[in-house]
Amino acid sequence: MRFQCELSMRFKARLCVAAVVSFFVLGSVCLAQRSVTFRTSLEITGMYEVNPLLFSDSEKESKDYVKDAYEVRYSPGIGVDYAADIGEFHLTYDPYLTTYYPSGHERYSIKTQTGQLSGQLYFTDKLSLILSDQLSDSVVGAARQSDQPGLGARYTENGTQERVRYAPGTRLVLTLGHGSDGIWYRRAEDKSQDREENFALGSAGYKLREWTEVGVTGDWGLIDYKTPDRYDDRYQYSARGYIQQRLEAIDADARAEAGFMTTEYKDKGQLRGIATRSTGFDGSLSVARNLGEDTRAEVAASSGYVPSDVLAGDFYQSRAVRASVRHVFLDRFEAMFEGRAESRRYVEESARRDYAYGVSATGGYKIFKWLSLRAGYSFAKVDSKLETYEYDNHEVHISLYFEDSFSR
Repeated sequence: MRFQCELSMRFKARLCVAAVVSFFVLGSVCLAQRSVTFRTSLEITGMYEVNPLLFSDSEKESKDYVKDAYEVRYSPGIGVDYAADIGEFHLTYDPYLTTYYPSGHERYSIKTQTGQLSGQLYFTDKLSLILSDQLSDSVVGAARQSDQPGLGARYTENGTQERVRYAPGTRLVLTLGHGSDGIWYRRAEDKSQDREENFALGSAGYKLREWTEVGVTGDWGLIDYKTPDRYDDRYQYSARGYIQQRLEAIDADARAEAGFMTTEYKDKGQLRGIATRSTGFDGSLSVARNLGEDTRAEVAASSGYVPSDVLAGDFYQSRAVRASVRHVFLDRFEAMFEGRAESRRYVEESARRDYAYGVSATGGYKIFKWLSLRAGYSFAKVDSKLETYEYDNHEVHISLYFEDSFSR
């Protein structure tokens, strides 16, 4: 079996943009009932981080160990929301500049930018087309150091989805579509990581009664490395079932889902002695409840045998729980708390077992309608039977957030 897509990632991105431009022109010319909202924002954040590179205790003995770092980030943003009788579109552009001041090391800057576009065209009351595209570009450097060390990893990434949604009645909703993602690195030594992913997507949801819905989702596709000497191209397919229930008596929403994911090497002949196919399973249960008019809490638990990295094919057994609370008071103050814990046992490294913990607290105050002050603290820690994988991380941040919007 072979899954191929004749259109390149870049061409599909242009096609998606062309569809959006055509819709805007058609809507502007033909429709009197429409609205356009423009949004602008700017966030200036100062951050202090302990162990920003997530070193283990043994790695901290190195002379190059960065104990802590200060960070200043400037994040402007613009957006456009367009709504009309035949559809709606949303466009955002978010560049940002981050300057790091690591202790004992020379400061450096990272520049990145992200653009997102999403929309829905209504052909009839029952049939619609859903489009989305996200483009990320690293002008200098990569993501935050805690996530992806190495300033040389400059890249461009683009992901698109096109789905047809059909609702023949009031209970059944069907979707069928295509999704793709690609990443291209700038430096020659990173080109071995270039890849494209193409997937067929499908789902079916059915309302059993007013507050109960069941459904299934699935995808199938190919992860394709673009460098000729790569041999770990693989097929991936998954299927999931879900049920969600509105618990009106306690003002809560519950959702349970479970499914499997299988990865299979494309060129089995080059992988003698290596398992060419692996299947993982997982399930989750989440409950969200309003504790009051201005307070909402969520609890989620999950368990499974899942891939730690689909591209590498490694699997681990995982159990996790997460809880969060959000409270708004006096229409100006906002407080959010989150805690999480997870255990992971790795299949390939039988001696390794990790326990990960994290807590975070964030508060916000709306000084004016267009200006907010935010501050927060987060702590993350991993205990492992293999010392190399252990680390702890502290982060404190404060920011000013400006926003404005107008419609026409």
